[in-house]
Amino acid sequence: MINFFRKKANSFYLFNKYPVTKQFVKFALVGSSNMVVDFVVYLFLTRNLHMYYIVAAVMSFVVAVTWSFFLNRKWTFSHNGKNTTSQYIKFFAVNTIVMVLNLSSLFILVDLFNIYDLVAKLIAAVFLAILNFSLNKVWTFRK
Repeated sequence: MINFFRKKANSFYLFNKYPVTKQFVKFALVGSSNMVVDFVVYLFLTRNLHMYYIVAAVMSFVVAVTWSFFLNRKWTFSHNGKNTTSQYIKFFAVNTIVMVLNLSSLFILVDLFNIYDLVAKLIAAVFLAILNFSLNKVWTFRK
């Protein structure tokens, strides 16, 4: 089954003509799994360990970013260099900046421009996913 998808992906026109497209799709898939990890850890910390929700949110963010780092390092960017610690610090910094930009964008779009919050979140997610991918490609996982 995996080989079937691999063959289909390798023959996909956009992936062949623009290899960065394949990389971005991988990045988006890792991002989706990152969201699940964040949510599961948050639920565990708040519901099972009865942790304060802000502390739990910070901890789940750290766990999810760490999960995302290792998947992106190995699978998305195929980077096996020796700079794991410095790459992790860069990756964490990029993701923290993107999180701050996300919250700022939501505030601006919802409170100042009166855009429906789910639409604002979608707009921010699209632009910030591209920014996050680009920064990690050219800075964190530069070859």
